[in-house]
Amino acid sequence: MKGKMVTERSQEKSLKLGKFEDCEEECKYGSIWVILTFVFLMISTILLITLVCLCVIRDRQKTSLHYRCNNTGEYLDANRSRRYANKLKFTRTNGSDVFEELSRFEIEAVVNFLHDQKHLNLVDPKNATVKSNFIHSIEMKLPVKYDVISYLHGDGNKPDRMATVYLFMGANEPPSVDEYVVGGIGSRMYARRINTDRRKTNIPFEIRPYSTAEFKFIFKVIISKIVKLAKNVLMESYGALPFKCGNKCLKLSMAPISNAFLPEGTRKGWFYFLYDAEFPSVRPLDFLFLVDSTSVNPNEWKIENVWYANQMFSNISIFLKLYNEDKINKTRVKFPDEEEKKYGSMEFRTPLIPEESLRAPRQIEPDGHRFQITDNEVHYMQWKTNFRVSTTGGLQLLNIRFNGERIIYELSMQEVIVMYGGHNPLSRIMNYADGAGLYGTRYRGLLPGVDCPGNAEFVNTYLYASNEMGARVFENGFCVFELNTHSLLRRHRAYGRSGALYGGLEASALVIRSIISVVNYDYVFDFMFYPNGGIETKVSMTGYLGTTFYFPEERAYGTQVHQNVAAALHNHLFHFKVDLDIKGTENRYETYDVKTRLEENPWYPGKSQHQAIVEKNLKASEQDALYKYNFETPKTHVFSNHNHTTPLGNVRGYRIELQKMSKQLIPVGEGFENGIPWSRYQMAVTKYKPEEERSSSVFTMWDSKDPVVNFQKYIDDDDGLVDQDLVSWITIGTQHLPHTENLPTSITIGSQLSFHVLPFNYFDEDPSMHSRDAVRITPWDKRKPLDGAKVEHYGTFDDVDCALNYNLPKDILEKNSTFLFS
Repeated sequence: MKGKMVTERSQEKSLKLGKFEDCEEECKYGSIWVILTFVFLMISTILLITLVCLCVIRDRQKTSLHYRCNNTGEYLDANRSRRYANKLKFTRTNGSDVFEELSRFEIEAVVNFLHDQKHLNLVDPKNATVKSNFIHSIEMKLPVKYDVISYLHGDGNKPDRMATVYLFMGANEPPSVDEYVVGGIGSRMYARRINTDRRKTNIPFEIRPYSTAEFKFIFKVIISKIVKLAKNVLMESYGALPFKCGNKCLKLSMAPISNAFLPEGTRKGWFYFLYDAEFPSVRPLDFLFLVDSTSVNPNEWKIENVWYANQMFSNISIFLKLYNEDKINKTRVKFPDEEEKKYGSMEFRTPLIPEESLRAPRQIEPDGHRFQITDNEVHYMQWKTNFRVSTTGGLQLLNIRFNGERIIYELSMQEVIVMYGGHNPLSRIMNYADGAGLYGTRYRGLLPGVDCPGNAEFVNTYLYASNEMGARVFENGFCVFELNTHSLLRRHRAYGRSGALYGGLEASALVIRSIISVVNYDYVFDFMFYPNGGIETKVSMTGYLGTTFYFPEERAYGTQVHQNVAAALHNHLFHFKVDLDIKGTENRYETYDVKTRLEENPWYPGKSQHQAIVEKNLKASEQDALYKYNFETPKTHVFSNHNHTTPLGNVRGYRIELQKMSKQLIPVGEGFENGIPWSRYQMAVTKYKPEEERSSSVFTMWDSKDPVVNFQKYIDDDDGLVDQDLVSWITIGTQHLPHTENLPTSITIGSQLSFHVLPFNYFDEDPSMHSRDAVRITPWDKRKPLDGAKVEHYGTFDDVDCALNYNLPKDILEKNSTFLFS
């Protein structure tokens, strides 16, 4: 309407001036300008209305926090995103394929080849019994380090692809566990038995890990026998059964016994019942029975001792006789009702906090990922690392490089042990080495938005294990994400007459996270890579307590955490391998020992004072390099290459900083301790040997009398360490005294364990000085620091008007929860 009025008034003005008929050309051009004016006003009006609408919508979005950003849920300028993505793209480093775990094709080739060897008489694990020959596990055998380095440097051929295979040979006479190397995968394949003097290769069958084939017969033979003989005891004492039990069921659990406590050649374990309610490990009962499962014929397995109501019976017949004759104490416990089920449950408690549905803080990535995963390589800023997931050992980080130089050849977790104590016969032998459960198969089911940030990248793995009925994909095996720790990597504020200064850098890091669940415990492993060239390895513990039925005698060993529930003091220990390569493999290990010395003050003659000094202590041998923590002898552990020095003459190196250590209290060589000699030291350093791949094995839970892998042998040969290829072995841990707040489940704040691998005169200056994430502020005029300042931030502190779409994958889970629970 407004445009129409302007046109009519223009025509009216022209008529009054008498120019409508006699000035055709002028009127024609005047009409064009009128039309253009009309169009301009219309467009301006539309743009104004659009702008107002956009502002309103944007304000509403800011209020609701539902607006999106980029493909991870953030708003992002498309051109900027495209330019950055192009810069970030990279091809995998030449040669990194040598670190890849076996592919689906390679595993199938190994399985088919071994099954074609008729003399092995192998059966599919789905059909296996205890008295069968079958493949227990398959994984890539990491090539000899020197061959790999030669290949990476272009000086040698690519090492052969090989597999390590464990065979359970229950049908042989005598039965055994055989370890094979299978090579020539995909071409002219071959297999050979492992033969080395660095560890035991003739593995007795009785120290094998439990398999699905064995558990089938535990239920079929042993548990069925218990129910048949003691059904009335279970019903009268606990009101529940393990089979045909409706909604009141018992769950079976067990603790294997190390051969350090058994007669030669025997295999035994304590089995016990718990209430099958959320969560069983904190619902113990006082019915334990000792099973001898030495024979490969399950029909010959025997129930030996029975422990009930704090009494031991030599066999089940005597126990039942005395029970039926009312000559012993009897337990009477009710199956948990709905109210009692809340104890130990992870259901929400009310009232919910906060009262309003206010969301927790979240991190965002305003420009998308600053890291990338290509096949088996992660690239982040100046960092690159390869990875593989071993069936038996779990996640290994390999060929870790900073700015193109290898810092670490291998960084990996070796073993997790938990050692309990207690009054009852179960707790007295309850020592777990979790590697028996095959760590690689425990990497699975990480939940986006909780286990890892919603914008993390998740990596699937493909592994072979008989307990998984062969080869399979493990979804969401581990995750990779960038974390702003909101701690400071560096910061300084200064003010004085000569000027003012502020400089700071928040510590962001790439995190490679894996979580393993072993029955009741969950362990969170974080490998963190910082822009200053440092690496942090961190372990957090959560999950449920392992408990036993409460009797007053248990108080000496721990805490009563609930009615009828006792939780004992226990020791968690974690062992790691760090194969450092500082400017190559010719390295040295020395400690910079801090001591005090009484000195005469040269400026005030006749007066003396104590001064802290540093003494360098070069470790010449493996025995000399053993480290046991002592507050009285503070020191810095430095690995260096004396062929490379800084302009100031300092040798370039890295240091290892240990935190959260726990002393192993059991005397050397006693019981289970003999199988975990690495736990005697907070750190040991050995010369690299290809045969010394791991500090532990899948047999550690059973083989303490004569360990398959005896770490002490790595040290006892006492090789020289000067200018050699060195491997450090690190133990961190904690003694955990349970308390009621551990239930239903909790990470104990302050019990996170870690160690750091940090530069020590390796760089000429802090490499994080190159970080675009830093900020520097200086006055425009240093004589007038209050009159404004220059802010330098290289574009990374631009406003970010977006929030992450950080939802749980609820829609996926409601339709298919395979990735989480399979």
